[in-house]
Amino acid sequence: MFPVPPVVAMKSSVQQKLRLVYLLFICLALLLPARAFAAYSFSIDSARIQGALLMHFPLREYTAAARLSLLEPAVILRQGADNLQLDIPVVASISGVGRKRGQLVVDVGLHYKPASGELFLGIPTIRRFDMAEISPQQRQTFRANLSDIVLKALPLVRIHRVREEDLNHSLAMSEMKAVQIEDGRLRVSIGFD
Repeated sequence: MFPVPPVVAMKSSVQQKLRLVYLLFICLALLLPARAFAAYSFSIDSARIQGALLMHFPLREYTAAARLSLLEPAVILRQGADNLQLDIPVVASISGVGRKRGQLVVDVGLHYKPASGELFLGIPTIRRFDMAEISPQQRQTFRANLSDIVLKALPLVRIHRVREEDLNHSLAMSEMKAVQIEDGRLRVSIGFD
């Protein structure tokens, strides 16, 4: 048998190492999903959401039964909750009766618009409406009116804007991946499929 020249032995050693690196790269690419590299996360505190809401409140609506005013809402971020909560003071000025004060509790999700990168409050759900010294019929009427008001107003409240330079992909391809409430902050992840 002939001895192997050192140049040939070195070439095969380098080739073996390159093959190993190539195989490792392929294994990593298959094991890690592409979206793991394409997520952008940010957090928003209740004060920032409160500031966005202040640009839209107070809200007032005149109805046949009363003039309804929704005053400055308090933002509640409960640990582990799916939605944020708004506690909204309500004042009803009822003809011939005077002013009645109440409280509206609303659960609100989020809505992300990929084309603009804007994050808005989502469709609200009234969880509770309390107002003392009104009839059940008035309570039902006021609740329906308040539902209409928050359905029209809250989805217009923008709480964050994602810039395309923050992402490692096209803004138009992005979508909201996860929302969590942790440590009094709303944590949002934006990515793509």
